[in-house]
Amino acid sequence: MGRSGRRVQQFQQFVVRDDACGMKVGTDALILGAWAGESMVQPKHILDVGTGSGILALMMAQRFPSARVDAVELEPDAAAQAFKNAQESPFADHIVVHAQAVQAYAGPACDLVVCNPPFFHDHPKSEDRKRNLARHDDTLPLPTLFRQAKRVLKSGGELAFIFPSDRDQEVLALGKEAGMEAKEHIRLRANPEHDVVRSLWSWHHNGATVASSTEIRNIEDKGHQTWAPWLSKRLSEFLLP
Repeated sequence: MGRSGRRVQQFQQFVVRDDACGMKVGTDALILGAWAGESMVQPKHILDVGTGSGILALMMAQRFPSARVDAVELEPDAAAQAFKNAQESPFADHIVVHAQAVQAYAGPACDLVVCNPPFFHDHPKSEDRKRNLARHDDTLPLPTLFRQAKRVLKSGGELAFIFPSDRDQEVLALGKEAGMEAKEHIRLRANPEHDVVRSLWSWHHNGATVASSTEIRNIEDKGHQTWAPWLSKRLSEFLLP
C-alpha cells in the first residue's frame, strides 16, 4: 500500500531514515510491525528478513525489550542505514544488523521471524537497482521465505508477514508445501467501500495444532481520516500523537 514520501520518520522512541533504501517506510511495514507476534509471550530471539531501513527491527525491539533482534539485509546501503538507525535508537544493544541474504544467516534459532517481503513477480523493472531489489522477488521468492523461516525457527516458532491478498491461495499452497501451519490470516482493506488489498499472515513451525482464522479488517476509521480502532490502538505505542 502507500508509502511515506518523507525520508526521516520520527516515532515516539526512535527515528528512521530511509533515503538510502529502495523501499521507504510505508503503511505495510507499520501495520505488520504493530501486529506481528502479539499473541506471543516475550519472544527471546527475533529475525527481521529484508530489514531495509530497519523499521520492523526497531518496532520489534521496542515491543519486546528483552528480545535480541537480528536483521538481515542484502542491499549494502540499506544495511548500513539500518545499522545507523539502530545505533541511534535506545535499542542499539538489542539489534544486530547483518549485511547478507537470509540464506546465509547462521545465528541462533528464532522464536519469531518477521518479513515485509518483495512481491513483484515478472513485473517490468525500473532503472533503480535498489528499488528493484526491494520490490521484486528475484532474491526472496515466497517459497524461499517459507523454507528459510522453517530452517531458522525453533519448534513452535512463528513466521509473520504481509502480502498482496490476490495471492492468498498461492500463499496457502506454498506454506503447506513447506510444512508450515497457518495460524492467523487477516485480510485488509482501506474501508468497506474498497476491495481487500493486503493479507497479514502468521504461520507456525511444529506448533500445537490450531484452527486457523480468517477475517477482514478495515485500515481506516469510518470518516477515512484516521486509523481504524484496532490498528490505532496498536500504532499508538509507536507513532507520535
